[in-house]
Amino acid sequence: MAQTIKKFKIPTTDLPPVSSVTEGYSLRYRIISSDRNRTSHWSPVYLILPDYTFVPETIDVSKQGDVANIVWDAVTVNKIYQGITSFIGKAAEYDIWLRWDRNDGGDWLYKERLQTTSLSLPIPLTYTVGGVVQGLAPDKLSVEIYLKGFPVERADGAVGTPFLKVYRQLNVTV
Repeated sequence: MAQTIKKFKIPTTDLPPVSSVTEGYSLRYRIISSDRNRTSHWSPVYLILPDYTFVPETIDVSKQGDVANIVWDAVTVNKIYQGITSFIGKAAEYDIWLRWDRNDGGDWLYKERLQTTSLSLPIPLTYTVGGVVQGLAPDKLSVEIYLKGFPVERADGAVGTPFLKVYRQLNVTV
Protein backbone atom coordinates (compact mmCIF):
# COMPACT_ATOMS: atom_id res chain seq x y z
CA MET A 1 0.00 0.00 0.00
CA ALA A 2 1.45 3.34 -1.06
CA GLN A 3 1.88 5.99 1.58
CA THR A 4 1.14 9.59 0.78
CA ILE A 5 3.02 12.38 2.46
CA LYS A 6 0.84 15.19 3.61
CA LYS A 7 2.15 18.66 4.25
CA PHE A 8 0.46 21.26 6.33
CA LYS A 9 0.93 24.92 7.10
CA ILE A 10 0.07 26.61 10.35
CA PRO A 11 -1.54 30.03 9.84
CA THR A 12 0.23 32.82 11.73
CA THR A 13 -3.02 33.51 13.59
CA ASP A 14 -2.80 30.00 15.14
CA LEU A 15 0.77 30.40 16.37
CA PRO A 16 1.33 30.92 20.09
CA PRO A 17 2.89 34.15 21.37
CA VAL A 18 6.53 34.64 20.47
CA SER A 19 8.82 33.64 23.31
CA SER A 20 10.23 36.80 24.85
CA VAL A 21 13.23 34.77 26.03
CA THR A 22 14.22 32.93 22.82
CA GLU A 23 12.66 35.50 20.42
CA GLY A 24 11.04 32.72 18.43
CA TYR A 25 8.50 29.90 18.47
CA SER A 26 9.16 26.65 20.30
CA LEU A 27 7.73 23.87 18.17
CA ARG A 28 7.36 20.13 18.56
CA TYR A 29 5.14 17.69 16.76
CA ARG A 30 4.02 14.11 16.51
CA ILE A 31 2.64 12.10 13.64
CA ILE A 32 -0.83 10.54 13.83
CA SER A 33 -2.07 7.86 11.46
CA SER A 34 -5.02 8.71 9.23
CA ASP A 35 -7.25 6.33 11.20
CA ARG A 36 -6.00 8.03 14.41
CA ASN A 37 -5.11 4.66 16.00
CA ARG A 38 -1.33 5.15 16.06
CA THR A 39 0.82 8.07 17.11
CA SER A 40 4.53 8.67 17.15
CA HIS A 41 6.51 9.97 20.09
CA TRP A 42 6.80 13.73 20.42
CA SER A 43 9.63 15.24 18.41
CA PRO A 44 12.43 17.22 20.05
CA VAL A 45 11.62 20.88 20.60
CA TYR A 46 12.72 23.04 17.67
CA LEU A 47 13.21 26.80 17.83
CA ILE A 48 11.76 28.62 14.83
CA LEU A 49 13.17 32.13 14.52
CA PRO A 50 10.78 34.44 12.67
CA ASP A 51 12.27 37.07 10.39
CA TYR A 52 9.76 39.63 11.60
CA THR A 53 10.19 43.34 11.57
CA PHE A 54 7.90 45.51 13.65
CA VAL A 55 7.01 48.94 12.32
CA PRO A 56 5.70 51.23 15.06
CA GLU A 57 4.19 54.60 14.20
CA THR A 58 3.46 57.16 16.91
CA ILE A 59 2.59 57.20 20.59
CA ASP A 60 1.00 60.07 22.49
CA VAL A 61 0.75 60.48 26.26
CA SER A 62 -1.41 63.34 27.50
CA LYS A 63 -3.17 64.49 30.65
CA GLN A 64 -6.77 65.59 30.97
CA GLY A 65 -7.79 66.51 34.51
CA ASP A 66 -6.74 63.65 36.80
CA VAL A 67 -6.49 61.12 33.97
CA ALA A 68 -3.46 60.18 31.86
CA ASN A 69 -4.33 59.07 28.32
CA ILE A 70 -2.03 56.88 26.24
CA VAL A 71 -2.79 56.38 22.54
CA TRP A 72 -0.58 54.59 20.00
CA ASP A 73 -0.83 53.36 16.43
CA ALA A 74 -1.17 49.65 15.73
CA VAL A 75 2.18 48.06 14.95
CA THR A 76 2.67 46.60 11.48
CA VAL A 77 4.28 43.14 11.42
CA ASN A 78 6.29 42.30 8.29
CA LYS A 79 8.34 39.25 7.33
CA ILE A 80 11.49 39.55 5.29
CA TYR A 81 12.36 36.52 3.14
CA GLN A 82 15.08 36.56 0.49
CA GLY A 83 15.11 40.35 0.47
CA ILE A 84 11.35 40.64 -0.07
CA THR A 85 9.21 42.25 2.63
CA SER A 86 5.74 40.76 3.06
CA PHE A 87 2.95 42.22 5.16
CA ILE A 88 1.86 39.74 7.87
CA GLY A 89 -0.71 41.89 9.66
CA LYS A 90 -1.26 44.39 12.44
CA ALA A 91 -0.46 43.49 16.03
CA ALA A 92 -3.59 42.81 18.04
CA GLU A 93 -2.38 42.57 21.65
CA TYR A 94 0.05 44.62 23.71
CA ASP A 95 1.64 44.31 27.16
CA ILE A 96 1.75 47.62 29.03
CA TRP A 97 4.40 48.60 31.62
CA LEU A 98 4.15 51.85 33.60
CA ARG A 99 6.43 53.83 35.89
CA TRP A 100 5.04 56.66 38.02
CA ASP A 101 7.62 58.87 39.70
CA ARG A 102 8.91 62.34 40.61
CA ASN A 103 12.34 62.02 38.94
CA ASP A 104 13.34 59.62 41.72
CA GLY A 105 13.33 56.31 39.85
CA GLY A 106 9.88 54.91 40.52
CA ASP A 107 9.22 51.19 40.04
CA TRP A 108 8.21 49.71 36.69
CA LEU A 109 4.92 47.86 37.11
CA TYR A 110 3.11 45.58 34.70
CA LYS A 111 -0.34 47.04 33.99
CA GLU A 112 -2.13 44.57 31.73
CA ARG A 113 -2.43 42.97 28.28
CA LEU A 114 -4.71 44.97 26.00
CA GLN A 115 -6.45 44.26 22.72
CA THR A 116 -6.72 47.93 21.93
CA THR A 117 -4.38 50.83 21.14
CA SER A 118 -5.37 53.20 23.92
CA LEU A 119 -5.45 53.33 27.69
CA SER A 120 -6.82 55.85 30.19
CA LEU A 121 -5.40 55.81 33.71
CA PRO A 122 -6.38 57.78 36.80
CA ILE A 123 -3.28 59.49 38.18
CA PRO A 124 -2.56 57.75 41.52
CA LEU A 125 -2.15 59.55 44.82
CA THR A 126 0.97 57.54 45.67
CA TYR A 127 3.66 55.53 43.86
CA THR A 128 6.51 53.22 44.84
CA VAL A 129 10.30 53.48 44.72
CA GLY A 130 12.12 50.23 45.50
CA GLY A 131 8.86 48.79 46.79
CA VAL A 132 8.40 51.62 49.31
CA VAL A 133 5.23 53.71 49.01
CA GLN A 134 5.92 57.42 48.58
CA GLY A 135 3.59 59.94 50.25
CA LEU A 136 3.32 62.32 47.28
CA ALA A 137 1.43 61.99 44.05
CA PRO A 138 3.67 61.34 41.03
CA ASP A 139 4.22 64.06 38.45
CA LYS A 140 5.87 61.92 35.75
CA LEU A 141 4.69 58.88 33.78
CA SER A 142 6.86 56.56 31.69
CA VAL A 143 5.32 53.93 29.41
CA GLU A 144 6.74 50.91 27.61
CA ILE A 145 4.57 48.91 25.22
CA TYR A 146 5.48 45.40 24.08
CA LEU A 147 3.92 43.03 21.60
CA LYS A 148 2.28 39.99 23.13
CA GLY A 149 4.89 37.49 24.26
CA PHE A 150 5.37 34.72 26.75
CA PRO A 151 6.51 35.01 29.46
CA VAL A 152 5.43 38.59 30.06
CA GLU A 153 8.60 40.45 30.95
CA ARG A 154 10.16 43.86 30.66
CA ALA A 155 13.67 44.48 29.37
CA ASP A 156 16.31 46.27 31.37
CA GLY A 157 16.63 48.93 28.67
CA ALA A 158 19.80 47.60 27.04
CA VAL A 159 20.27 48.56 23.40
CA GLY A 160 18.63 46.07 21.03
CA THR A 161 16.55 44.36 23.70
CA PRO A 162 14.03 43.10 23.85
CA PHE A 163 12.75 41.84 20.57
CA LEU A 164 9.11 42.68 21.40
CA LYS A 165 9.40 46.28 22.71
CA VAL A 166 7.69 48.60 20.21
CA TYR A 167 7.04 51.87 22.07
CA ARG A 168 8.82 53.75 24.84
CA GLN A 169 7.81 57.16 26.17
CA LEU A 170 9.76 58.37 29.20
CA ASN A 171 9.11 61.03 31.84
CA VAL A 172 5.96 62.66 30.50
CA THR A 173 4.68 65.32 32.91
CA VAL A 174 1.22 64.50 34.27
